[in-house]
Amino acid sequence: MKLLMRAPLGALWSVSSLALASVLAAPAHAQDVIEVESDDGAVIVVTGQRLANRTAVDAKRDAAVISDVLASDDLNKLPDQNLAEALARVPGLTAFQDEGAGLYVGIRGLNQEFVNVTVDGLEASSAARTFDTNLRGANMEAVPSTFVAKVEVIKALTPDYDGDAIAGTVNLVTRSALDAKKPWLSLGGALGQYEEDVPPNDIGRSFKGNLSFGQTFAGERIGLVIDANVRDVERDNLKPNAWFGARGDGTVLPDEVGGFFYQRQEKSQGATAKLEVRPNDAFQADIAVTYFDSEIGIDKNKHAIFGATSNATAGTFTGAQGTGRNDRVEYGVNDSVTVTAGGQWFINDRHSVSARGSTSSSSSYQDDPRVDWFYGGPLSGAYEYNGEYYTYQFDTASQANWGNPARYVFNGYRRFQEELEKGVDSIRVDWTIAPSTGSGLGYKFGAKRKETNVDYTASNFRWDRPNGTTDFAQFLFFENYQFPGTNNPTILLSDIEGLSAYAEGLGTSRFSRIRSVIVNGNDYDVAETVLAGYGLIDWSGERFRFVGGLRYEDTQTEAHNRFNRADNAAFVTTSGGYGDWLPSAALTYFLTDRVLLRAGASRAIGRPDIRDLARGETPPNDNGFYSRGNPDLKPRISNNYDLSLEYYFDGGDSLLSAALFQKDIQDEIFDLQTPYVFTNALDVDVNSFFSQPDNGGSAKISGIELGLVKDRLDFLPGALANIGFSANVTLTQGELELLNADRSVVRTVNPEGLSERLANATLYYQGERLSARAAWRFVGEQTQALSIDGSADLQIDDYEQTDLQFGYKLADDVELFSEVWNAFENEQSFTNQNFVAGVPNWFENVRYGRAIWIGVNLKR
Repeated sequence: MKLLMRAPLGALWSVSSLALASVLAAPAHAQDVIEVESDDGAVIVVTGQRLANRTAVDAKRDAAVISDVLASDDLNKLPDQNLAEALARVPGLTAFQDEGAGLYVGIRGLNQEFVNVTVDGLEASSAARTFDTNLRGANMEAVPSTFVAKVEVIKALTPDYDGDAIAGTVNLVTRSALDAKKPWLSLGGALGQYEEDVPPNDIGRSFKGNLSFGQTFAGERIGLVIDANVRDVERDNLKPNAWFGARGDGTVLPDEVGGFFYQRQEKSQGATAKLEVRPNDAFQADIAVTYFDSEIGIDKNKHAIFGATSNATAGTFTGAQGTGRNDRVEYGVNDSVTVTAGGQWFINDRHSVSARGSTSSSSSYQDDPRVDWFYGGPLSGAYEYNGEYYTYQFDTASQANWGNPARYVFNGYRRFQEELEKGVDSIRVDWTIAPSTGSGLGYKFGAKRKETNVDYTASNFRWDRPNGTTDFAQFLFFENYQFPGTNNPTILLSDIEGLSAYAEGLGTSRFSRIRSVIVNGNDYDVAETVLAGYGLIDWSGERFRFVGGLRYEDTQTEAHNRFNRADNAAFVTTSGGYGDWLPSAALTYFLTDRVLLRAGASRAIGRPDIRDLARGETPPNDNGFYSRGNPDLKPRISNNYDLSLEYYFDGGDSLLSAALFQKDIQDEIFDLQTPYVFTNALDVDVNSFFSQPDNGGSAKISGIELGLVKDRLDFLPGALANIGFSANVTLTQGELELLNADRSVVRTVNPEGLSERLANATLYYQGERLSARAAWRFVGEQTQALSIDGSADLQIDDYEQTDLQFGYKLADDVELFSEVWNAFENEQSFTNQNFVAGVPNWFENVRYGRAIWIGVNLKR
């Protein structure tokens, strides 16, 4: 198969927008109050959401390229769980979620592997979770938010930005004590309660807290910043009404009907210390150390019936069997540490040199023991189909038998353990030559070296069908809980820790079927080194600014792996390299003092995912799918075109903007799928496939972004004039052609991760003591996984969510606040459409519930 994205002839261009003044889950910067003079001479104090708006609008207006900014406000914040969710409120950005929590950021219809994430201009090691589909995207779950002053989203590149950014660059700008107007100290803490609750344990209270401190010393020549945050969150997810294997038109029960329920315990802590020195006006240096650690434990449980014989006329079923699955998954990031240092020397009025370097390391891990139970049946009852999902009711006999432990048979035990270590070392030097006057011709030159190292280790085994005398039933128990859509009186659970110790103590000799036993056959390591250099001109006049030039990047990789998955086999060494010339230019033209026209053109690359270059074969999953890497992959090459129009009004505090974009991508990376027949645990042959990435043809994505920030509704009377509003809409189009191995087109679809419609709206009130806001977010349907014929596609349906926040200042330095996450308890639905038969063959919906937080913020 070959992936080829091609936009239709009538594809929309796009109009992009404005810095939405959403907020980070971070304490206030010291500069959290400013005073401005209104048209009638009155002094207005600006704080909170309005200050965030003004900061973002000012940064967007002053930028040399098309960009957006997310700025922290003072004490208030929306209940975003992490940076990824906060960024999803920026025009054109999407947060890719896992079980209701944002982890990665996509830009303009492209997923996280097309996005370059930096901290103060340099990449940092942020280990992806071991089971994620790619390792390029920065895991925002592992980025402490407390030390971030603002986030810059660069959508049109110039030569001083890294070339591996087809979608754009997200730069996290850290706080500075020397640049602040005064010292600060802020403390915040909140207790929360998530409302969705599933067995076996009642959901507990959640807690989050943060600290931020900034101070200067020695006559403001030395600055110190300390930030820390901690989260301890308990939240449950419920997936009722799941099914797969539809037959015909939905009048009969599918192959399996049931659902999942998860209990989650999430703990994380992070801290940053930054020391700054400015001995004189010509030199400044800083060094910062950041630490992060997270632990996530999930009890995953499955509850289903399968293999039923249906009577469509009567709406009844007979002969069904039961199945249950229990997992205790533990994963997280261990001891992520980043050290950055840099300095800037102003040689004279025109010449300055800056140098920055960073070294970082992090590791992620997963331990997933799983047990399967089998109920031979027969189970019978009645069922209904509402056009989306199935519900069923047992008859009296089946209802009684369902909760009888004696009727369940232990079917198998599996354990999967893996660890991924990632390190990134970067250094860059930049030389800037400013114009001789305030305007004119300036220059900038620079060089950079970045080395990334990844080391992956894993072991897995699967033992089915115990033989001889075993007593697995001692680890089986039931909980009184009626699963939604059924009249099942109980659900099946396991003592995972006890059962794991018992099964592993028995060993392989006590199981009649041994599968996927791999000790180290999937291990690999890979090193990637990038050398880059650039030169640009920065030419400005009374009404324009032009930045353009050329960047060159040389990339070398070397990997060691066992492609045949043989334990203890000799490692195979593969290597590759390529060089790319990347021109770019950006023009800003002031049509009037309040209207800006921007245009940009750039060439960028999209390096293959490190995992795709280095990994050997993965073991088949339950449906027989497995994959292997490809060390010969080359990068994608993209020509990007941008155009935007920005109108600043209300004295520059409000903004209406529009932007058009188009990306023409060559050498798109696709997954070549080869079919084969897989024999599953029940000795049933399943038509499956294995997948290998390869370079293919071209792709095209285009879109339109529209945005509005109205700082104050000053036409309203009295206190109502303190209401403000911001909104943005993004419409995107793209085409992806799925091809067979012979390069013939099978079907044309949207690219993975592309939502044709994105929208955000925030209504806020910022008074002297009272503040409030309501934020609504909409994400149109998107395909998260693709297959040749559509039988394995994964599609997330349209999703919307509303969050609320209220704050009241008891005093200038004390505020009480309340946050409501997912106020209307919106659910997400995942579907799979069988494009061959034309009927759905998979469905799942997820209930995250509502969360309410109450807390206090203190500052001076």
